[in-house]
Amino acid sequence: MSIPLPRVRMRIERKSWHPWVFQKMVDRPFDRIAPGAVVDVEDRHGSWVGRGFYNGHSRISLRILTDQEDEAIDEAFFARKLAAAVSLRRDLLRLDEVTDAYRLVHSEGDGLSGLIVDRFASVIVLEFFAAGMYRFREVIQRVLASHYPGAVFYHFAEEHVQKQESFDCRAPVPPPPIVVQEFGVKFRVAPGSKHKTGFFADQRDNRRRLASMCAGKRVLDICCNTGGFAVHAKVGRVVKHSAVRAHL
Repeated sequence: MSIPLPRVRMRIERKSWHPWVFQKMVDRPFDRIAPGAVVDVEDRHGSWVGRGFYNGHSRISLRILTDQEDEAIDEAFFARKLAAAVSLRRDLLRLDEVTDAYRLVHSEGDGLSGLIVDRFASVIVLEFFAAGMYRFREVIQRVLASHYPGAVFYHFAEEHVQKQESFDCRAPVPPPPIVVQEFGVKFRVAPGSKHKTGFFADQRDNRRRLASMCAGKRVLDICCNTGGFAVHAKVGRVVKHSAVRAHL
C-alpha cells in the first residue's frame, strides 16, 4: 500500500490551468514539507485538483504537474513526458534534419515546470529552476540517456535560483567545447560555461532569415556571444551552400 502524499490546500479555487501557484495563494501546511516534495493539492473547498511539487521557501509554492488523480509523479511519469518532448522535436518538427543543437525540454511548454534541457550534439545540458526537478535529476538523466545513448550530461542551476528554491546544486566539471551545426553552419560552443546553457538555440530561424537579407551588405553584430547572427550573415553573403565554422 502506497504512503499517502502530504496535502497542500490553496486559498483559491483552481480556475487557471497554468502550473504555477504563488505563495500568497497557498495555506502553509501544519507539518514541515521538504522543498520540492511531491504533494497532493486541494482547492479552498478541500476538493482534489492536482499533484506536483511544493516549496514553502519559493514565491512559486506549487508547480502542478498533473490533474489526473491516478497519475503518480515517478519514473514512469518522466518517461512519458520526456518521450513526448523527444518525439515532438524528432518526429513532428524534424529538427534533427537541420540541426543538432536545440531545446529538448521547455519547462511548462512540455509539462515539466522547472526544467530546461538543451541538446548540443553529443552533450545534453539540464538546467534546474525548481527544487522538485532537481530531486528527480537522476531519473531525468536516465530516461534521456535511453533516447540519446552515449550522450554526455551536464547539469546546473543559477545561484539565485538555488537560493530562492532552497536547494544546493553542485554542478560537475563542464564538458569541453563542442562543434554543433544548424542549416550546415558550424559553431563552436561551450555548454555550461556561457550565458544560459551555452547557445541560443531558439534563434535558429531568425538567424536563417537574417542571412537571406545580407547579400552584398556589411553587418555589425554587437554582443554576439557565439556569433550566431554574424556567422549566418557571413554564410548568406558569401558561401550560401558551404559550411562555415565559427571561432568566436
